[in-house]
Amino acid sequence: MEATISKWGNSQGIRIPKEFINALGISFDTPLDIEVRNDEIVISKKFKHQSLKERVKKSGKPLQFSNEIDWGDPVGNEVW
Repeated sequence: MEATISKWGNSQGIRIPKEFINALGISFDTPLDIEVRNDEIVISKKFKHQSLKERVKKSGKPLQFSNEIDWGDPVGNEVW
């Protein structure tokens, strides 16, 4: 797909087609990384660390705790 850099206020801008936005699952105000690699402009979704609570919610499954694991008697200089 071809795009043209346009004047946008005191800056320049490029429009991202709606199909790309939908395919990436991004929306207005989504943080993006932009960099130059081998004479190319690369735009990608910014990696966001998720908390355990966010990950559990995203999975749609309840958080399940298992029983305590017995690793055996201490070996070496462990302090219990």
